[in-house]
Formats: sequence, C-alpha cells, structure tokens
Amino acid sequence: MSRKPRIAVVGSANVDLTTFSDTFPRPGETLFGKSFHLGFGGKGANQAVAARLCGADVVMVANVGNDLFGQATVDNFTKIGIDASRVRIVDGVSSGVAPIFVEPNGQNRIIVVKGANDTLKPADVDAAATALRSVDTIVLQFEIPLDTVAYTVQFARKPTSCRVSSTS
Repeated sequence: MSRKPRIAVVGSANVDLTTFSDTFPRPGETLFGKSFHLGFGGKGANQAVAARLCGADVVMVANVGNDLFGQATVDNFTKIGIDASRVRIVDGVSSGVAPIFVEPNGQNRIIVVKGANDTLKPADVDAAATALRSVDTIVLQFEIPLDTVAYTVQFARKPTSCRVSSTS
C-alpha cells in the first residue's frame, strides 16, 4: 500500500459571512436579508480542506486573529483532520473575513478583509520549517503577502525542501 501524500498549505484562512437578499441595498438604504450563513473559507483554507478530503495528510501554515473566529478556525481545521499546529493566533488584529452579499440570481458582492492573513511573514515559514521539510508539496495562493509567497517558493527550492505549487 502506498503512503498518503503529505501537503502543506501556506496561506489564508477566512470566515465567510454570507447574506442572501432579494436585492442589494442602495447607498444609505437598509434592507432585511432572507438568510445568513457563516462558514470557513479563504483560498488557502479551501485548498487545505480539498487536499484533506482527497485523502492527503495536510499541515496548514496560517495566521488568524485573537477573536472568536480565530480559535473557531483552528478548531475547524483540527476537526477535519488538518494539522493546525502551525496556525498562529495573532493579538491585536482580526481574523480574515469575507462579507458576501448574494442576490437570488446568484449575483454577489464580496469584500475581503485580510486581517491576520496580512501578518503571515517569512518568519512564520521559518518557524514551520520542520513541518514544511516533511511534506511532498507546498501549496500557495495570493491572499497572503507577496513577499511571504516568494520566500516560501525560495524555501521550497532548497535541496532539503519539497515541491511547490501556486494558484491565484
């Protein structure tokens, strides 16, 4: 039997705040929505969940805020079976959020507030070096600082590291 692939995702973790309504409000207008859904998202977190659901062992390297969404995000990763030991809770900044407004025809408007995702730095990659060196592939995206993406690519190219994949 072959071993499971081991994948690291260095990237974003958001909480999606989705409101469904009949129409978007005009400037200064308040409307009542039809329904609301709170879920976990962010391109990095979505990649980690997808890899885990495909059977890979996954480690997530991310930053979340020291707020009600931060610990909930860590707990969600753990519940799914993703190694969240490299997800750092950062004081003084919110977790990443994405308020999403959806009309019945599917038209949406999204505002991403990167929050703690913007604090993921090369030092966080170095702090996760042992875990990153143990994986087959590192997956990246562009919801974290570009210098961290570039640093991670260089880290992965070192002979003792692994392969890297990037999506936008």
